[in-house]
Amino acid sequence: MEIIDEQLEKAKQKNRKLAVVFIDLDRFKLVNDSIGHYAGDEILKQVVQRIQHVLPAGAYLGRFHGDKFCLLLTERTDSEGVFKTAAHISKEVMKPIVYENKEFFITISIGISFYPNDGVDKHSLLKSADIALNRAKQSGGNRIQFYSAKMNEETLYRLEMERYLRKALENQEFFLCYQPIIDIHKGVIVGNEALIRWRHPKLGLVRPNEFISLAEETGLIHEIGRWVLVTACKQTKKWQQLWNQQHFVSVNVSARQFQHEGFIDDVKQALEQSQLSPNCLHLELTENSMLRNLHYSIQVMKELQQLGVGIAIDDFGSGYASFSYLKNLPVNILKIDRSFVEKMHTNSSDIAIVKAIITMGHGLGLKTVAEGVETVEQLELLKMLHCHHAQGYALYRPVTAEELSTYMTVSHK
Repeated sequence: MEIIDEQLEKAKQKNRKLAVVFIDLDRFKLVNDSIGHYAGDEILKQVVQRIQHVLPAGAYLGRFHGDKFCLLLTERTDSEGVFKTAAHISKEVMKPIVYENKEFFITISIGISFYPNDGVDKHSLLKSADIALNRAKQSGGNRIQFYSAKMNEETLYRLEMERYLRKALENQEFFLCYQPIIDIHKGVIVGNEALIRWRHPKLGLVRPNEFISLAEETGLIHEIGRWVLVTACKQTKKWQQLWNQQHFVSVNVSARQFQHEGFIDDVKQALEQSQLSPNCLHLELTENSMLRNLHYSIQVMKELQQLGVGIAIDDFGSGYASFSYLKNLPVNILKIDRSFVEKMHTNSSDIAIVKAIITMGHGLGLKTVAEGVETVEQLELLKMLHCHHAQGYALYRPVTAEELSTYMTVSHK
């Protein structure tokens, strides 16, 4: 209790979260009744050793009474981190315990509360953790329960998603769709944007905004990103040979992926494996991913340009767009954010912004691509403003490689 007081004071000063975890052995009375309290205490000691064996840094464990323990966590106190710690403890305790040549199987119920969300003093935090523990027991035991039901659902969902995501690559659940990019003035396809999709056998089609951030957090983005690069480059090379045209492919690169030290090697490997010419690969980066470590980003972008790879700023104008940094960035393409394009024919200020971006692009010798073109009016306005390229539902929807192959084969006849 003294330690909780000390740590609460520190957490208040440093504006940090704490987690209070109650651990209770399920139906331990049966063990005591069948083999006696002395033997029960010996089994309790083994349980404690197991818990201590898997405790993370910054954890404090105390025995409250009987077979009930309290754990205070001061590090990695986000809901997922705490859940993983609790799950690790539960898994360790569940391994069979041998006492006097007999095997005992122990399960535990766990209740979790957080400072400051579920209480600001030790009594309210312990009470919240106890309520959560009782909920876990009422549900049949061998459960982990947060005090907040909503947090419980969200964390379980994210952990389930993470488990599915780890298996998605090996189960070949990912596939790419391609959205053609046209030359506005010639009206012909000049390239395609590769867009990742995930079809899970249980969840169905999972949207990228539901799994990309999770892939970044878990580090799985590097493996997924490598697969996207190789697949998109190989498919583009196949199309080039089939139709005898130098179409390019645009591939989105996440911030975490771009900042990884092995990223340039991943690009080189994709080009080598596919035999695609580097100038037919365009990498799309958001302003946010480039500004995260500007000096390092510029170095990487220069290396990529030396390889011959094109660099595009995706969703330009939606982030921290600044002329001062733009002129120093080694980029080739500006992709105008769809939020400006969609209101062009109804909002004069959006026309002015799009016109300014296109004019600036011309001045800096950059190609401009309008995203999210959904009407013929928008396309005509973009043509009038001398935008180079466009993509959107008014032109082509994203389709699978097979569907695009069929369409292109027919159009080439």
